[in-house]
Amino acid sequence: MDGVINIFKQKGETSFKCVSRVRKALNVKKAGHTGTLDPEAEGVLPICVGRATKLVDHIMGKEKTYVAGFELGLVSDTLDAFGEVTATYAVIPPEDEVKKTFAKHIGKTLQTPPMYSALKKDGVRLYELARNGIEIEREAREIEITSIELLSFDGRKGSVRVDCGKGTYIRSLIDDVGRELSCGAIMTSLMRERTGPFSLENSVTVEVLADEPEKHLIPMEEVLSEYDSLIIPEGFRKLLVNGVKIRDTRVTGMAKAGTYRVYSEEGVFLGLGERLEDFFYLKLNLV
Repeated sequence: MDGVINIFKQKGETSFKCVSRVRKALNVKKAGHTGTLDPEAEGVLPICVGRATKLVDHIMGKEKTYVAGFELGLVSDTLDAFGEVTATYAVIPPEDEVKKTFAKHIGKTLQTPPMYSALKKDGVRLYELARNGIEIEREAREIEITSIELLSFDGRKGSVRVDCGKGTYIRSLIDDVGRELSCGAIMTSLMRERTGPFSLENSVTVEVLADEPEKHLIPMEEVLSEYDSLIIPEGFRKLLVNGVKIRDTRVTGMAKAGTYRVYSEEGVFLGLGERLEDFFYLKLNLV
C-alpha cells in the first residue's frame, strides 16, 4: 500500500502517535509524517505510507498555512500558553501597531528556533534539553513568510493567519513580535490549515480512517499531479533508476527545463525527473 493520508491531528496527541495509529489502521510497516505538530496544536498532518515515504521531504518543502491565537502582555519559557510565564506587561500597544509589527515579518527573514522544539543537537531533541533546564545557542535560520493577516484583536488577545515556508515556527514569530512591541506575546492556539495541496477540507481523523482506510489513501501520482508527465524510452529506464544523469538527445530533447512525473513505456511510475540544461535525471526515485 503506497500513498498519502491527509490526517487531521487532534489536540493532545503527538505527531509520532498519529503515525503509529495510521500504521496500525492500514497494517503497514513504513509510514512517516511530513512536519511535526506540537501536541497541543491541531490540523493537517499528511502521513506518507509505503513507497510514498520517499515523498516526505518533498511535501515538507511545500508552503503551509497556519491560524494562531496569541495574547500580548505575557512571556513564557515555551513561547506559548502551555509553559511557565516568566514576565508580564501591563501596557499593550494599539491594534494598528500590532498589525504593522506582524507585517514587518513578511518576506525572507532570519528566525532562531525555540528551545522547546523537535530539532536535535548531538542526537538529543532540544525540548528534552530544555526540560532539564539546559539552554544551548541556536543558529538563526532563513525562513520565508509570504502573507500575514491579523484576523482579530480585542486589545490584548487576537489571531493571525500565516502563509509560510518550511522551518517557520509560529511560536517564535509571535514571541518576536511581542519583543518588538516591548510587551511580550505568547501563542495560545495553533491550527495548521494547509500543507501544499493538503487542506482541512480533505483531511480525515484517524478514527474515520480506521473504518475505510483504503478510501482515504491518495496515490503518489495524484499527490504530484501539479507536474506534467513524461514517458521515457525503455532503454533509459534502468540508467535513470540507478541514478545516472542522461545527456542523450533522445531524452533531453523530449522536454524543456523543469520537473516531470516520469513513466516507463509500460506505464510504470518511476518518480520525479528533472531536466536541467543538457541532462535529465530522476531527482526523486519512487521505484
